[in-house]
Amino acid sequence: MPGPLTLVGVASPYAFDVAESARRLGRDVVCVDNHGGADPRLPGLSELTDDTVRTPFALGLSSAAHRGRAAHAAADAGWSEPEALVDPTATVASTATIAHGAYVNAGAVLGSHASIGCHANVNRSSSIGHDARLGFAASTGPGVVLAGGVVVEAGAFVGAGATVLPELTVGRGATVGAGAVVTRDVSPGAVVVGNPARVLRAQEVEELACPHC
Repeated sequence: MPGPLTLVGVASPYAFDVAESARRLGRDVVCVDNHGGADPRLPGLSELTDDTVRTPFALGLSSAAHRGRAAHAAADAGWSEPEALVDPTATVASTATIAHGAYVNAGAVLGSHASIGCHANVNRSSSIGHDARLGFAASTGPGVVLAGGVVVEAGAFVGAGATVLPELTVGRGATVGAGAVVTRDVSPGAVVVGNPARVLRAQEVEELACPHC
């Protein structure tokens, strides 16, 4: 019987999705509010103290930037065992790889040889094509389609319903707006929107790496 799973970084409604996936897998879930502002309805919610037990953990946030920071905050607070969490309704190719701390939400599809990096997040009903790769803390919104060979680099976010065409790269810390259709590479830190996607502005890129590797 699998042991309890702690959710850290739960000041987000998305924490309920993560908790439900863990419960469907038969896990006992406790939530630790290490930031403040968490919903009191979360299961087993408590504040972080010196007495908090550091069990294996997952992150409760969806945003790429926040997941990266939350992974570091968890490491600084003493959590050292990030677990990959895959909802039982997801479809995962036998050749796909999922790194520690990553979360694959309900109804997602991972194609052959897809690679989901440390603490990355694949949101509800996203389709990750063959040989596609998500880097550290990269995140997709619901219903995203990444075609074959797409690379989403560390800390990048692809918004709900967006499509990225084959063999393209979404650069480190970039943001693809909801519903966008990406037809060319996206530079690091760029914010792109529309169909075809065009650069709206640039944003600062955080140089974060996985603290648990």
